[in-house]
Parts: sequence; structure tokens; C-alpha cells
Amino acid sequence: MTKILKITASLALYITFCISAHAVPVKTDFVFMIDATSSMAGEIAGVRNGFSTFVGNLNAAAVDARFAVVVYGGAPELTLDFTSSGAVTQTALNNITIGANAGIQNNHNYNPEAGLEVIRMVLGAAPNSVLVNNNIPEDGILDFRTDARKNLILVTDEDSDNPYYAANDGFNLQEEIDATASAVIANNAFLNMLISHNLNSEAQYGDYTHDVSDANLLNFDGTLTLDNLLGDTATDGSLQAQVLGAGLLARTFNVAGANDADFVNNFFAAKLEEVTTDDPCDLDPNSPQCIGENNIPEPGTIVLFALGLAGLGFARRKKA
Repeated sequence: MTKILKITASLALYITFCISAHAVPVKTDFVFMIDATSSMAGEIAGVRNGFSTFVGNLNAAAVDARFAVVVYGGAPELTLDFTSSGAVTQTALNNITIGANAGIQNNHNYNPEAGLEVIRMVLGAAPNSVLVNNNIPEDGILDFRTDARKNLILVTDEDSDNPYYAANDGFNLQEEIDATASAVIANNAFLNMLISHNLNSEAQYGDYTHDVSDANLLNFDGTLTLDNLLGDTATDGSLQAQVLGAGLLARTFNVAGANDADFVNNFFAAKLEEVTTDDPCDLDPNSPQCIGENNIPEPGTIVLFALGLAGLGFARRKKA
């Protein structure tokens, strides 16, 4: 009987551990990488208009989130280092000005629009990964939390130009795509790209017409999306295809939709779904990389099984 009580006590501790583990807030570091050239006025307005609702939903879901903002079109510039304040982030997004006006935080607004270079710099994976920091006191290097999911959001209406910095150049097109994919995969990052639909963008970033999800952007199916990308010679070597093929999450969206409030709300709802789910295998359990994980019992199943064994042992002891 003493042994049974010990087993029961151990199971109680295990149950407590499981409940506590699931109660820990999800940690996510978001980086907005925004093309701030003259054609992006409407898209930037759409993103910043939907941001406040997104922050409120993150707080309601007990997500421990931090935000940073990088603008590019010329030298990539860190305009907001990581902060947990949604209000501060909203101000940083509001302060992005484009075109001929001198921006409070972005003072270049010209080519190159080197989105692939920006992704590598943000992840610290480029030879020169120091972002311009003219308008902030920080050092131009993003320090992600080691226990937080990296969630990158790229917003651009152009394909990626050659890198701004010579130190980050030296690739042909596919080599730069491959290097960027390797950086995302090595950092176990989630990648979300609001992009345009042209042949260069498709080859570099991916193609949102191949993404499979519900009409409201929820319930993304990475397996079917990857099949679509690999079945198209224009996208089979794209950044999205490589990241999905590694078992991580990469999604593309029509950047023109950022001018539509319903689309922006759906986009941020999809980001919330990703963050609260966190594990890409929960989002897409049919992915080949996740098949083995599907065989791992849920904690409740393990507990019930163990309790059954304990009861069986007690019954046998009583009979003896």
C-alpha cells in the first residue's frame, strides 16, 4: 500500500508539473521589417492601424511579447529596439514617414530594397549585421531572448535588390536565397512575408497564391503549401519552400491586402494563432518532420495510463 501511495504522490506532482508548464506564457520576439520607400504608404498605414488590436489580443492570450521595428530602402535601420510596450511600438510605427519628407525615424527612402539582406542582418547572420541606429540610443544589434520564438514579419511591395553593404554581397540570386533560408532555419524562426506577386518575388520569397489556409487566413496547411511550392519551378527553391521544408513555418501574403482592414485583422489573427500554438507541428501535424511527434502521448493520457497501472498493481496485491 505504501508503494501505491508513493506512486500516487508522484503522479500528483507530475500532473502539477504539466499544468504549470502549460500555464507559462508563450515568449515571442517580433521584428517588423518594413520597406519604407515611397510606394509603401498605404501598406504601412494598414499594418500600423491593425497593430493595436493585435497587441490587445496578445495580452489577452497571456503572450509574453516584445517588438522591434526595422525599416529599409537604403541602409537597413533599427528604429525601435526590443520593447514589451505596445504603445511605444505603435508610436514607432506611426513615426515611419516616406517619400520626400524627412522621416522622424527613417531618413533614406531609396533603393536598394534588399529584403533578403535585412532578414540576415536582423538574425545576426550577415558579415555586417549592424543596423543603422541614427534615431535611437541602442547599438544597432538585435538581442533576441534565448528562450523566445523569433517571429519575423517582412512587409514589401518589391522583390529583393542586391545587398546595400558590399560585405553582405558576393552571391548570385539563388545563393543569397539559400543563405537567408539557412539563417532562418538556424534560428528556428517563424517567417511571415507580405509581398507582391511578380516572378522575381516568387523566386526569392515564395508565392502567396500557393499558400493553403481558410479564407480568413487561419488553419494554415504547411504540407499542402510546400507541395504547391515544390511543384512550381518558379518557387521550388524559394525562401518559403526551404523554411517549410525544414519543418518551420513560413507564410506569404498579398501585401496589397494591407490596405484592407479586414485583411489586416485576419493577418494579425493568424499571427496570434501561430504564437499561441507555437509548435509548427501543432499547426501542421501532417508535415513529414512532425510524424514522429504525433506518436508522443499527451500528458493526460500518460497520467491515466499510469493510474491504471497503479490500480492494477493494488488489485493484484489485494488478491494475493
